[in-house]
Amino acid sequence: MPRYFVKSIEKPEIEPFEITAELRKQLQYFTTGETRDPEKPNEYFFPPLRTKELLEDGVFYMVSPLDSQNQSEIEITLEQEIFLEWIVEKEIENIRVEEA
Repeated sequence: MPRYFVKSIEKPEIEPFEITAELRKQLQYFTTGETRDPEKPNEYFFPPLRTKELLEDGVFYMVSPLDSQNQSEIEITLEQEIFLEWIVEKEIENIRVEEA
């Protein structure tokens, strides 16, 4: 089973944060799509204000592929919350996910 580690791009001195394969697939829910570089699929941008709001609200919104007119409110999991707290606490915006 592969292991995934999140590393800060702008603060390489910060210890990498291990995440599960499931959370690896969910990272896109917490970023804004327009900030992704299609040529760097393992890099993500976490806008600080949005990340703090996600933690405070405890939910995120997803548009269903079957119903683009409505959004579903989804409560963040404990694993997601711990990860987002790490992002906020360390003041990280740009991350890279590496497989070990």
